[in-house]
Amino acid sequence: MFDGQETIREMFNLNKSHWLNTMEMMSAFQNQTGKMWNTLLDQGLVGQQEGRKMLQDWLNRTKQAQDQFIGTMEDNWKKAETIFGVMPKTGK
Repeated sequence: MFDGQETIREMFNLNKSHWLNTMEMMSAFQNQTGKMWNTLLDQGLVGQQEGRKMLQDWLNRTKQAQDQFIGTMEDNWKKAETIFGVMPKTGK
């Protein structure tokens, strides 16, 4: 028998899992990019002090923006779970 609530729950959880996996991938990419730039800075390949400061500021701002976005989306997922009455999966 078709259970509409179960279908909604599964679709919701599928979308949330997809979003979480995407954010984990973006975070890993951002971390690797930061490591690359820090290596370039440490090895002196970007020699000018202004360039070093600009790159470090850029890394800090992008990490801060990423953290804010993820926090906002996590809050929105919690609200959506409440609105739709969806119980999240165990685990992720």
